Amino acid sequence: MTRLLFLLLAVGCPTPDADPEFEACAVANDTVACPACSDGEVTCRFGDVEATANSCGDCQAMAALYVALCDAGESATEAAIEAGASCGPATATEN
Repeated sequence: MTRLLFLLLAVGCPTPDADPEFEACAVANDTVACPACSDGEVTCRFGDVEATANSCGDCQAMAALYVALCDAGESATEAAIEAGASCGPATATEN
């Protein structure tokens, strides 16, 4: 998976305070524009942390997940997060 994920400033999401010790924070602060389409609500999960966003593919949802992981102090590497994250359509109970 390439860095298709993360457009925090491009979509107007709040940018978390970056902690240089956590790759999730560094990725969350990257400004990579996601496509401007909408495939509906998508939820991405890594471990016990999840994030749901109106997303084009999983781009915006993964960006939101990186913000949530940063906020949670997740110490996994970007590679581990990319390998272990899963995304799919949000269910009615997640909204």
